[in-house]
Amino acid sequence: MRTRSAALAFALVGTILAVGPAAAATQVTTGHDFVLKQVTTEYFPDDICGPRAGWTTFVLTSHTHWTDQGDGYHFTHGETGTYTTVFDDPSIPSYQSQSTDAFVFNMTRGQTVTYNDEFHDFPGTITIHTQTVFTEVNGQVVVDREVLRVDGCP
Repeated sequence: MRTRSAALAFALVGTILAVGPAAAATQVTTGHDFVLKQVTTEYFPDDICGPRAGWTTFVLTSHTHWTDQGDGYHFTHGETGTYTTVFDDPSIPSYQSQSTDAFVFNMTRGQTVTYNDEFHDFPGTITIHTQTVFTEVNGQVVVDREVLRVDGCP
């Protein structure tokens, strides 16, 4: 799930940057998207604990909000979900999990870009926590940090 959220964030950031600066007469534009119980099934050749292939069915709810201020952008995304993983190897027990993800992206008139992401996942007896913090000012990276903690792998 984490990959999907990060891909969404960077795709939206790319879209925002491709649009370019707004006209001199700034007008605030906002929008939002709410997805309730989107169900998808994907096959993964491995999981966070190694080469443990299987099918995962996700049930996700998310809310996205963005604001184009004409001279800057603000974007937030929150996602909660549950999922069930059934492994190809019958000796590995299937499990159900829940996760949360929240990220915020800002780009200001002063050419400051910030991106923050918090992700938590609890598959079976495993806990996954990630945090990403990125700040760029006038084209110079000031903070670029990602923390990944995984506990409980068999």
